[in-house]
Formats: sequence, C-alpha cells, structure tokens
Amino acid sequence: MTKTFKIGETALGGTIKVVIPKTLTNIRIDVISTNHITRSSCDAPYLINQYIYYSFDRIRIERDLFQIVSGYWSDQILKWITNKWQIEIPKNII
Repeated sequence: MTKTFKIGETALGGTIKVVIPKTLTNIRIDVISTNHITRSSCDAPYLINQYIYYSFDRIRIERDLFQIVSGYWSDQILKWITNKWQIEIPKNII
C-alpha cells in the first residue's frame, strides 16, 4: 500500500510518500523534494530523506513526522498508517 501526501510548503521537500508492504514487515516514509529551486540542474523530484520502521512504533513515527511536517499533517499521516496497518493484520492472520 502506498500513499503520497502532496503537502507543499508545510513539509520539508513538499511531498511525503508512505509505503507499507502487504507482508507488514516495515513502514517506509520517503521525504521527496518537489522544489526545483534547491536543485536547478535536475527538474525531477528527488529523495531527501528516508525513514524505515520495522514495527509499528507510533511514538517514533510521530516524533520523526513532527520534524518534517506540521502537526496537522503528522496526525493525518499517522491516521492513514494506523488504519492500513489494522486492516491488513486480520488478513495476514487467516
């Protein structure tokens, strides 16, 4: 499952991409720059930073999100992760 949050000015880089594989082995958050001013030689978006979590540790994820996005977007991203994580757990148990 992948969701891209195009946040704009309130996020470092402007775009946050969250990836949760179907196996629920990890959660990956990519901080992608869509600001072409910082890298004038290349117009394509590029990866600024990547966070990988090998378990659903809400406190660590929330702490890292607060460093790159506003409180509102941090809450929205955490809600999406929590929702997707809980939906997939029963499917994997069966």
